[in-house]
Amino acid sequence: MCENLAVKERQLEIVGELELKGEIPQDPHGITVNSNGLIAVTDSKRHCVLIFDKEGKFVRKLGCKGTNRGQLNGPSGVTYLNDDEILVADELNHRIQQFNVQTGNFVKSFGKNGSGEGEFQNPISVCVDDEGRVVVPEFSNNRIQVLTNDGKLVFKFGDSGTEKLNRPTGCIYHKNMFIVSDCLNDSLKVFDSSGKILYKIGQTGEADGQLSYPWGLCVEKYGNRQNLLVCDRNNGRIQQFTMEGFTGKTVTVLQRPVCIATTPDGRILVSDCKAKKIYVIK
Repeated sequence: MCENLAVKERQLEIVGELELKGEIPQDPHGITVNSNGLIAVTDSKRHCVLIFDKEGKFVRKLGCKGTNRGQLNGPSGVTYLNDDEILVADELNHRIQQFNVQTGNFVKSFGKNGSGEGEFQNPISVCVDDEGRVVVPEFSNNRIQVLTNDGKLVFKFGDSGTEKLNRPTGCIYHKNMFIVSDCLNDSLKVFDSSGKILYKIGQTGEADGQLSYPWGLCVEKYGNRQNLLVCDRNNGRIQQFTMEGFTGKTVTVLQRPVCIATTPDGRILVSDCKAKKIYVIK
């Protein structure tokens, strides 16, 4: 993947569940953690985002079901814009919304249902690149849009060419590259900072390094680790990659791992949409 990714094969072990206190998400999906350890979890069933401190104690709830600004409908992905604000992929409202996690207040919203510039069809996750631009994979439009923080299109990619995306589900920006979970092509696609395809990782299958319905992904940044971790959803596992290829996986079978995030203290958090739990992996 990139030159300074650690190349050390390992077995990833589930060490337990994230012990949440005060509120329990009924359908945990997206998950993200800021530099202070504050955890944000989207609850697709309750149409909200739940905030927990690093010990798992409930802090506050953001949003409720609806179509008005600040209301949510089937929220999926979530990411921190900075330590105080999050962006939420409000999937069934076909938009991105921004909230302040310290106050619980709605900040702004952009996007609507459609296939034009700055419009979305089932935005399933969201991330931010090094320039603070918002990056949105669209499940139904089969593309990635890169936008300003006000929702204006900068450029899009993945919707044409020989490596056209088929139901993109996750995207991260790392070392000047966009890494995308190309769900129905059972692979990860790596693009440069302008959206030009560089190479792909994985192919359909159950063997090490092969994928089935890849979903959420993250780069583990703890100590000298910079491993790419991928939710291999239909194979019920997390896989680890570097530019040299497959370097590790979970040894315990998960049911439907969909989103993954790391914490400042080195834990790996995985939401399982079938088990309705958040697991801790080390």
